[in-house]
Amino acid sequence: MVKFLLGMLTMAAIGAYLTNPSAADAESALRKELLDAISEERIKGKTAAESAALLGCRLDPGTCFDLLRSMVDLKIEDRHLYSRLDLDGLGHRATCYGLFTQFVCPGGFETK
Repeated sequence: MVKFLLGMLTMAAIGAYLTNPSAADAESALRKELLDAISEERIKGKTAAESAALLGCRLDPGTCFDLLRSMVDLKIEDRHLYSRLDLDGLGHRATCYGLFTQFVCPGGFETK
């Protein structure tokens, strides 16, 4: 029984290592989340310039990702079996974890 459990834990660790999300996967997930937040009007600008940029983004969300991306600080740590992302910007903050090709933000996006 112990050998079986050790084997299963080893297989899970190998699977986690092989499917650890990369920085490109993190950027893709951030793009999807930002575009969803724009379309649902969950983010607000702090200054008049940011508010105007967000209004323009709501009209055509696909073209302004680069502008919004510059307002978000993203730190990625690869911890071999999983990845940790720290997001900060646009009035929100989050800590997310990537495991088995998916990202999960346990506390959600906190408003500053």
